[in-house]
Amino acid sequence: MSHYPTPAPTAGLEAAAWVDVLLRYGLVHAAAEGPDGQWLAQIHPESTVWLLRDAGEVLTLAAALQHQLRTVNGENR
Repeated sequence: MSHYPTPAPTAGLEAAAWVDVLLRYGLVHAAAEGPDGQWLAQIHPESTVWLLRDAGEVLTLAAALQHQLRTVNGENR
């Protein structure tokens, strides 16, 4: 049984859009989607490259980075 819910059919497009935003704002150093829907992401140039198994994990990463950013800026709600 999977620990993650099955992504919606449009989750791949949403994940790609979020990766674009994260890259534009410098929250992720590099990211690339593989032909099988998995993603490779690197937060900082010297950091470990993460394997994100599907769009759902990309969205989870985006949410975690947003939460971290809000907490750092004092907007913890």
